[in-house]
Amino acid sequence: MRRFLRAVLGAALLLGVAPSLTAPARAHEGNYPIVLIPGWHGSAATFTEMIPKLQAQGFTVLDFDSATPGVQAMSYAPTAAGQHISYVAGKIVQQKIKAALTANGYDANTQKVDIVAHSMGGLVARFLLEKPGADVDNWSSTTGWYGDGVADVDTNWKARVDDLVMLGTPNHGTWEGWVPGTIGGFGNWNTTGGDMAPNSKFLQLMGTTQPAGEFYTTVGGDPTYLQFFKYDYNGDGIQHGFDGVVPAESPFMTGSVQSLVNNHHGELVTADAPIDLTIQALDFTSTQTGTGQANLAGTATIRIEYANIVQDHDFGTSDDFRFDVYVDPDGNNDGYQFLNTIAYTRDAPFTQNWGNTGPLSAAINLPGTSPRMDVKLDVWESDPFGAREAVSTVFFTNVMLSDDLDGQDYYTSTAPDAKGGTNTFRVSLNGATSEVGQTRLVTFGLDKAWLDDTLEPCCNTEAQFTIHAGRDGYAGTIFRGSPDDSSHYSRAAHSWVDIGVDAKNNGVVESETVWKGRMLKGTTWRFDAEYFDDDGGWSSRDSGGQYYATGAVDTLPVGRQNWSGTSLAAWDVYFYIVTA
Repeated sequence: MRRFLRAVLGAALLLGVAPSLTAPARAHEGNYPIVLIPGWHGSAATFTEMIPKLQAQGFTVLDFDSATPGVQAMSYAPTAAGQHISYVAGKIVQQKIKAALTANGYDANTQKVDIVAHSMGGLVARFLLEKPGADVDNWSSTTGWYGDGVADVDTNWKARVDDLVMLGTPNHGTWEGWVPGTIGGFGNWNTTGGDMAPNSKFLQLMGTTQPAGEFYTTVGGDPTYLQFFKYDYNGDGIQHGFDGVVPAESPFMTGSVQSLVNNHHGELVTADAPIDLTIQALDFTSTQTGTGQANLAGTATIRIEYANIVQDHDFGTSDDFRFDVYVDPDGNNDGYQFLNTIAYTRDAPFTQNWGNTGPLSAAINLPGTSPRMDVKLDVWESDPFGAREAVSTVFFTNVMLSDDLDGQDYYTSTAPDAKGGTNTFRVSLNGATSEVGQTRLVTFGLDKAWLDDTLEPCCNTEAQFTIHAGRDGYAGTIFRGSPDDSSHYSRAAHSWVDIGVDAKNNGVVESETVWKGRMLKGTTWRFDAEYFDDDGGWSSRDSGGQYYATGAVDTLPVGRQNWSGTSLAAWDVYFYIVTA
């Protein structure tokens, strides 16, 4: 079975969210310490990739091992053969949670928490919530858990757990539980494995309905390459595959928020889609995309931390290397913006490890519209006669981490040397943030404009608007009625142009939204708009003047705020800002 599971979990990565079944959601109470409970075999390393992504959102992840650097998830194991999930939950996991709460300065008996659980860990968490006061010392094949008359499970977990997210939890069981439960071979874990077989006594006693007053999120893995076993556990008549360990629909419970993702069992704690769903379940203000991190915002710089150049590019003298730094702030690996050139003189071949003291690029304002960015280094050598000799062009895609303070948050990439061999470079992103708590989600929209004067006495205005919105000093140019394709709003004087309602002369209705993204609280927003009357070549492109407004991001009120500019003779502009 181990070889089978390793083969399945080592399959190619597939991302994406499949159609989901979603129940009405209760409002999230708040951000409490997050308890991470791994599945069968209880390895804390299960959540190694998820922890920094949760922290990047501003969440507090409960640390279960203060002796190990960084925040560590829980690890646990049965202490003897024959221990069922009920025993593991009441006698082992509960005590670990309470000890970790105490070690981190919380009240072990009253502190509220959120729980994210993988695989069997979801059954462990459910037992604590759903079986208050359970006595779990022993087991009967006919009646289930029983004990010595002293309750082992606290009675207040239901009130103390705000949200429970279950990733790949076999609430309906998995046929693979038959192997350890019947054949054995897994030591003290055999019994808990048998508890996960379909229709086991443990699963019968647990049921598959979300308790009243609870809020569960269940995520199942349904990769396209694992469709040879199919099941229908939610009763909609549609069968889905399995994640290599657990059927895709096995996590689903009546009343829970339910989703399918195109990932296998191991990827449910590492891949974009399930981590996005987890973050959304824990914090409804998050606008997660991509890897599960929030959109990058702030004034960023690129640090060159390491260079290994394998060829001499100026024989007999020192090489005058130049690093041209480019950034694609939206992370699409296109539209690179040149920042500056960094000079470094040294005779190659060499290896230079600057680390956190490496040279920095010029600054760039990230737009707050993407959780990732791309970096390009164009490396060349400038000889004494001014010739430019190509060395390497290297790309760093999907850069997300910020502020490399520990020397480990860097990105490495290689590229061919123009003279042969392979050069290696390392960079880090500094000065940006992906923490939701330091940003606000802001939407700017152009609602309408009142055209008081067509600017041309003979005919209707051919109205076009040039607009900037977003961070002051960054916001891009957006056209409403674009001069690029000669489309416009044909309107008479003393009439409205309602963006998102009125069609232009080519019949296209445009969106009101001009710019949407996360902005640092301490920055300044700006919205400016200019109205033009374009006469199609008969005369010059007349301008009705520019209106602009600015303000501090952290003073914007929550909700929609309407703005209007009424100081212009030819027109008035009406726009709005929505702040989450």
